[in-house]
Amino acid sequence: MEIKKFSTEYVSDVAEIEKSCFSNPWNDTVLEGELNNECSHIYVAVENGKAVGYAMLYIVCGEADIIRVAVLPEYRRQGIAEKLLLKSFEVNETNEVFLDVRESNAPAIKLYQSLGFVDTGVRKDYYSNPTENAILMKKEF
Repeated sequence: MEIKKFSTEYVSDVAEIEKSCFSNPWNDTVLEGELNNECSHIYVAVENGKAVGYAMLYIVCGEADIIRVAVLPEYRRQGIAEKLLLKSFEVNETNEVFLDVRESNAPAIKLYQSLGFVDTGVRKDYYSNPTENAILMKKEF
């Protein structure tokens, strides 16, 4: 497995990852738009020429936010999300990174905590499909 910078080669793979992981998936057009977004830093985990996971970090006005992290179900629990996040941290030029996560997503919360993220609050009813609170988290460097 390799961690690579996102490119047009992986747009359809990432769109498939979106469909299998999110209730409101981003489509090919949205993902292609991210290729031209200078604030967006995206890395894919590639196995046998196919993206099996990805992470997206935005850096805007000196603030870094993890926007998306997803791994195909059959590739989970292999350390892929952790490797993607660590690669994302390499391009971060700020002193902290923020994210939000569904409060029911215990595996993701556990991963984020293991990487040094701490809870900073809750956004009530932030997610839809189903409606759910977001746990806000922050990591300082």
